[in-house]
Amino acid sequence: PVDRDFLIMLNAFDIDPGTYVPRIMTMTDFNLWTWNSRIFPDIDPLVVNRGDKVRVRVGNLTMTNHPIHMHGYDFKVTCTDGGWVPESAQWPEVSIDIPVGAMRAYEFVADHLGDWAIHCHKSHHTMNAMGHDVPTFIGVDKKPLTQKIRQFQPEYMPMGTAGMADMGTMEMPLPDNTI
Repeated sequence: PVDRDFLIMLNAFDIDPGTYVPRIMTMTDFNLWTWNSRIFPDIDPLVVNRGDKVRVRVGNLTMTNHPIHMHGYDFKVTCTDGGWVPESAQWPEVSIDIPVGAMRAYEFVADHLGDWAIHCHKSHHTMNAMGHDVPTFIGVDKKPLTQKIRQFQPEYMPMGTAGMADMGTMEMPLPDNTI
């Protein structure tokens, strides 16, 4: 028995910026990663009380694996597609790989106060909807670094010091429907 039992279904979509309808025939080249069909920052937190025994089940409906990582906790893998793992055979992890079409469950006791991120450990997934507050270079003078990079990649263009907001001054309009 657990005090809290959560389910996260991982989804992926191929949606061109500026459009509202995904390309449903895409098999492997997705650009939008979601949890329970929602994008960050509109993913609901997993709220628990201190001391709760928590189970998190993760199902993968995408066409790639996702190594799910949880900050602040070790957890025990308690279920795979093969069924519930006997307590004597459960193993500790801080990340668990969820294969294509698979389900995994892990459990932990919520004994650390605070907000703890859970995310996919594939870097290009953490940079979009499956991510959390990843630090950026917004506000940093990147001119010296840009000059060095352009010695190897002449076409390199850094994001401006204000992030995507600089696109407006470059007369590069943003699509109506962009995250």
